[in-house]
Amino acid sequence: MKLLKMSKGNKKLPKTTLIYSHSAGLTCPGANSCKAFVTIKGDKKVLNRGNESLFTCFAASEELRYPNVYKARKYNFDLINSYVLKNDLKGLTNLINHSIQSNRRNITKVRIHESGDFYNRLYLEAWKNVAELNKDLIFYCYSKSLLFFPTNRSIPRNLYVTASYGSKYDFLIDRGYFKRFSKVVFSEEEATKLGLSIDKDDSHCYEDKGKNGFALLLHGMQEKGSASAEALKLIKRNKKQLLEVK
Repeated sequence: MKLLKMSKGNKKLPKTTLIYSHSAGLTCPGANSCKAFVTIKGDKKVLNRGNESLFTCFAASEELRYPNVYKARKYNFDLINSYVLKNDLKGLTNLINHSIQSNRRNITKVRIHESGDFYNRLYLEAWKNVAELNKDLIFYCYSKSLLFFPTNRSIPRNLYVTASYGSKYDFLIDRGYFKRFSKVVFSEEEATKLGLSIDKDDSHCYEDKGKNGFALLLHGMQEKGSASAEALKLIKRNKKQLLEVK
């Protein structure tokens, strides 16, 4: 049986966190302000941005820069989608669960979608099933596919969903359907004005401090000359000055 490619930890997450990702943008039906995806034209990869994009998705920019990242995420999406196309919920649940079990040692949390999102209701149901099968693990995710979550009462207790602002369905957050939400900000000052603390290690996704919303500081490769690119320059400059003071 083919298994999904997963990794343990990254620059901000410990090795006890298992990470699953698939293709950015193409699997994000609810994305709006961050919409971006990579396609192949000839022998080159091209970054495509949505018409209402305010900043470039970090995950999409990674796929543009790193061939192995692009290949691994596409492999995962193709494998997942082969079950979705057959409407095979049981098979998809088993695929995801077996992939986790093969990486289970010393794992306490599973980050769903460092890249990508829930692009299909059956696919979401499979992850809910997997969470139910592994109640000793914390599963968490950010999502803009908010129409797939009519009520959090249908979500397992160990699966934490953070609704991401910048989607086509922000009104669902505004109406209170999602208490835990995140918003990308262009500066620490913007987060302060909004009354939101900045998450730096994903802990706001599953701990009480994130229950009423939190901010994520802009990061990743941004389009040259854009407002997001200028904001990122300032963020990096401020970070460098802070390190120099220390």
